[in-house]
Amino acid sequence: MQGHTWTLRVSAAERGQATVFTRQHQFRVGAPVHFDRTYEAVSALEYVLGAIGADLVNGLQALARKRRVAIERVEAVVEGELNNPLAYLGVIGETGHPGLQRVHVKAYVASIEEEATIRHLWQEVLATSPLVCTFRGAIQLDLRLQVVE
Repeated sequence: MQGHTWTLRVSAAERGQATVFTRQHQFRVGAPVHFDRTYEAVSALEYVLGAIGADLVNGLQALARKRRVAIERVEAVVEGELNNPLAYLGVIGETGHPGLQRVHVKAYVASIEEEATIRHLWQEVLATSPLVCTFRGAIQLDLRLQVVE
């Protein structure tokens, strides 16, 4: 399957929001970054962070099914930090850049399996995650796992 390309169409018909069309789906994306908790849209940065978390939890569930490892529940808390948010806002004299500096993911897995088995799956997911492999060389990734009963 080498050379496969995913194509999405993005339209900015409404002010401050874009609509992404992919296969038979569509979703709206707000501003690149927003600091107001009451902002009505999901920002592009929040979609990226959510995609990283979804990549890991969905990847872990899929691999567990494939390996016949019982996982009852998996969820992740994802935090992202920009190098300098003031650079995004265009504050004069600020140094740095507005890009992601660090992403911290803490995944919680509920399972009756041995913790070593779950940790082995986690390492395999990290090695095969498209988004982890993409971002690993560009930003600081802090990817942790906590196994709970």
